[in-house]
Amino acid sequence: MKHPPMHIDELDEHWTILDEKHDLIAGKRNATRLGSAILRLA
Repeated sequence: MKHPPMHIDELDEHWTILDEKHDLIAGKRNATRLGSAILRLA
């Protein structure tokens, strides 16, 4: 199933890590940090 391209505003809304979540991710290291960031955005 192909999705239509997203507008930049939609990308920003769904993929920006908010300030309150930075603290949760900052304590992680390397790949764990990336994985945690992805899970928190979902």
